[in-house]
Amino acid sequence: MADLLLHVPARILFGPDVVNRIGQSVADIGNRALLVSESGHHHTQLVERVEDLLQKRGVDSIRFDQVGPGGSNATIDELISLARVSQAKVVIGLGGMKVLSAARCAAVAATSDISIYRILDGKLPTRPAVPYVEVPTSFRNHVMLRDEFVISDTETGHARLVRTAPGLVKAVFLDPNLAGSMSAKYAAATMLDTLLACIEGYLSTKSTFLSDTLFLRAIDILKASMDTLARDPGEMAARVHAGEAGLLCALGLAMSSQGPGGALTYAVNSLHNVPKSWVATALLPHVLDHFAGVKPAKVARVARALGEDVPGLEDGDDAALASTVSRRLIARLGLPARLRDFDIALDDMPRIAEVASSFDMVSFGPVALSVDDLYELVKRAF
Repeated sequence: MADLLLHVPARILFGPDVVNRIGQSVADIGNRALLVSESGHHHTQLVERVEDLLQKRGVDSIRFDQVGPGGSNATIDELISLARVSQAKVVIGLGGMKVLSAARCAAVAATSDISIYRILDGKLPTRPAVPYVEVPTSFRNHVMLRDEFVISDTETGHARLVRTAPGLVKAVFLDPNLAGSMSAKYAAATMLDTLLACIEGYLSTKSTFLSDTLFLRAIDILKASMDTLARDPGEMAARVHAGEAGLLCALGLAMSSQGPGGALTYAVNSLHNVPKSWVATALLPHVLDHFAGVKPAKVARVARALGEDVPGLEDGDDAALASTVSRRLIARLGLPARLRDFDIALDDMPRIAEVASSFDMVSFGPVALSVDDLYELVKRAF
């Protein structure tokens, strides 16, 4: 187990309708904001609500709502340029993980003349970033409390992990009500994505006694939330509890790290534009199978956290139960269980493995995996 290193300078606000407090928090930072949101109209009323809350506190805002699922290099560069010329005093990211990463990128690059292309090449600005405030509209952002973001190079199809200077994130508003418009199936897939991140953080060589406690509690909450969602797809309480699990997961990942499953989800998402939550759903049982023999006692504890009776807990004799219960859960929720269910071919697996291998998180799994190992893992999920 690694030494405990935890530094979370961001202000975290959690609870239903907590987004109503965003005006004063942003006003304390600056009076000119760039609000980055998703393309389309599914969050239009929310964006207008946030703009109104800012205006009431004397904060002028400019909206950029062109970040789509593809998130092209040109679009991100346009966003960076707008952050620069608008002289924004704060950048607000409002949306899913793709939007939040784009907003972080803009905050980092706004004070310099650097482009998205240089960032993708590994060049980072030396000047301090514009302060950043985050408003996730799903249950999670795995890098919420980490000094980094993941962005896709749409010209090469590669996903890049970009590290930032400490202190970028000033505040996070986790409002479970913002996930109320998600379909039941997408909400379930998002919970399974969080579950995969929790499990990998728990199995990581960077895990600590504190992160382990957070991850196991989050797994327990997620299982209960998904059981509720399966019985009643419209139940809001399940979404509120999933938000709690997402926060616990982010706190755990501030000390620990995702592993090969996380790297593969980012790679598939970048190369094939498949939502990473759906990819995580397909990968989850195979990640558990892969590491059941490496960390049997810990994987057995995952099975117990998922509600299984695990008589051989201490010896890890029942580690295989973890993948069994995850498959049963995926089937109960009616979610795709194979990568072949998406527009992906078996011939795509080698490139997916190659892109995933570029993420440092691969080396923080229970055992380091080579490109060939990653290929075998993702092929089993196909």
